[in-house]
Amino acid sequence: MSFSKLITPYLAFSTIPTAYAAFWYPDVSRSLIEGIFVDAHGNHATGFVDAITPCSNYVSGAPNIGRMTAAQWIRVSFHDFVTHHTSDGSGGLDASIGFETDRDENAGAAMNDTMRFFRNRVNAKVSSADLLALSVTASVENCGGPQIPKRSGRVDATGPGPFGVPSPTTTLDDTLAMFGGAGIGQSDAISLVACGHTLGTVHHGVFPDVVGPEAVTPDNLAGGVAFDDSPTVFDNNVVHAYIDGTRTKGGPLITTANVSSRSDLRLFTSDNNATMEKHYNSGAGFVNTCASLFQKMIETVPKGVVLSDVITPQKIKPVNATLDFDIYGKLIFTGSVRVLTPSVATAAIAVAPQAMTQTISSESTKLDVPAEAGGGYSVYGKTKFYPFKQSISYPSLFTSFSVVGTGYPTATFPVQAKAFVVPSLSSTTVGTDGTVAVKFTVAVLDGASTRLFRRAAAAPPVRVAVPVSQPNTQGPLIKTFSNVVLTAAGSKAGYSLFSGSVSAGEWTHGTVEVAILSAAGKEVDVLMVS
Repeated sequence: MSFSKLITPYLAFSTIPTAYAAFWYPDVSRSLIEGIFVDAHGNHATGFVDAITPCSNYVSGAPNIGRMTAAQWIRVSFHDFVTHHTSDGSGGLDASIGFETDRDENAGAAMNDTMRFFRNRVNAKVSSADLLALSVTASVENCGGPQIPKRSGRVDATGPGPFGVPSPTTTLDDTLAMFGGAGIGQSDAISLVACGHTLGTVHHGVFPDVVGPEAVTPDNLAGGVAFDDSPTVFDNNVVHAYIDGTRTKGGPLITTANVSSRSDLRLFTSDNNATMEKHYNSGAGFVNTCASLFQKMIETVPKGVVLSDVITPQKIKPVNATLDFDIYGKLIFTGSVRVLTPSVATAAIAVAPQAMTQTISSESTKLDVPAEAGGGYSVYGKTKFYPFKQSISYPSLFTSFSVVGTGYPTATFPVQAKAFVVPSLSSTTVGTDGTVAVKFTVAVLDGASTRLFRRAAAAPPVRVAVPVSQPNTQGPLIKTFSNVVLTAAGSKAGYSLFSGSVSAGEWTHGTVEVAILSAAGKEVDVLMVS
């Protein structure tokens, strides 16, 4: 279990006057990603899923442009994945696509639109590649498709990958070879293309040899033509339109007058329509096949990259639960507890209680915690939040806290109070040139230095990681500062304080990591500050 905190992640400018922080469970990366897909809308929403709500939304421009962010996200992730080489383990989902946006095979606004949207959401614990994966699962789920397992741990590339994305004019043999190189056989290649084309459109502005200028209208400036009659719903209509030969007939890559650009037709008929006929007769089986193939796609990563266990929604989760000092210099523990009521109704699911009771290991009193007004929601269910604030008189005994509410069993969460980054004494400041200065203070409980850091009455090791701009991509580079110099800064409530600062390059406004490390180099506490 790692202990870490988050200062408000979406404030982008100047000095942050107020800090909000949290212990994350089970670790920083998985907790942040769980928050993105569970806290989708309403209270404490992260704003990620709002980009594709409704499913027809285009977050990067006006609605009359005629683009669709959910479809863009799936396309970009496919382009990033398909240049994987199973022969040597290179490529896969690694965000190298950010360096490849000037290639003909990656034509259109989708690549930079996507990487630009991710830009201020990337940090040392959540990579651009992780967000690419999450964008696929969010797009499918938010547009009516099935849920897809989620993992973290992807590592961003530091430069472009190889060429090899099929285009409308790519021959069938070359198309199958590109898929095969990425570990996708003929039938799965057909399925994956059909899955990707159940959402969105083909645009005249990107593929003028496929879609003619007549598609451009005042309400469709990019000249998009859909693959099926439900381009904003993840369903099997594209399969039925193709097999039945009705309405859209499967879209422009089937019907375009430019025969050399009928890439979907060449691929679908390459096995005499056997795969598409199978999907036609499978009903809901098609979208479940898509979920499996998309999972394989987003879990294809470069050799040596190890993904986390599957990240599941947490029924009871501490949010922004933090140690800090109040204005009188006393140690306090504040935050919220989030309760998730799953969307699938069963007799075992309770309604969120009106209040919860909190117990802290170091204190004898119990704290009644009423629910805050409103709540949140996602495809995973509804959420209620229970804010709390409690003084800590005996930090050496503060090792856990528990919450319980009507209809919910007691949930206990471990904590540590030996050393922490102080939220109210940590901030970022952006200069006129875009560079960022990170100032922070760490607190070490008196007597803990020898045990944790093997150094008596001295500042602990601290690492700072800042997402900054890098050439040739919208994706950030994580600039890491190790063994940051600290100076004594007094004491409070039985803690010795040490302050430090770093300055980095052009900040992308992603959260900055400040981590206290043990003598063995393991994270003792992490603050994510914006």
